Amino acid sequence: MKTYKALAAGLTAGALTLVSCTPTQQKYGGGGAIAGGVGAAILGGDSTDIARAAAIGGAAGTGYAVYKERQNNNNGAYNTGGDTPVASNYPTAHQSGTPGIVISPHKPYNKVRVTGMNPGQLATDPTTNKIFVVPN
Repeated sequence: MKTYKALAAGLTAGALTLVSCTPTQQKYGGGGAIAGGVGAAILGGDSTDIARAAAIGGAAGTGYAVYKERQNNNNGAYNTGGDTPVASNYPTAHQSGTPGIVISPHKPYNKVRVTGMNPGQLATDPTTNKIFVVPN
């Protein structure tokens, strides 16, 4: 009987793995399905319990994989440095003639201190809260 339960868990895990989208989702979804099915089999569940536990485990594993992929792609995450956001989407400030101070490209064209920032980095005009690129 345990062989049947293990086989049912394996088949359910395989089916859930095949419907996942990415390799990471397949890995986590399959692992979650196997863990859920095996856990239900060890606890003495019948085939319905095993299939249900495998489905829940697979869904949880796939959901976790989706979450991790989005975090790795910085979707909804804070920019922690390293890679600069695409600066071409923002206007570039103008030199003011004073080192460390630029003229914002946004009305009312305030002078903004950018001391310590590198050319190409994004800065914010504190008056308008609009983003611009620090010029060369």
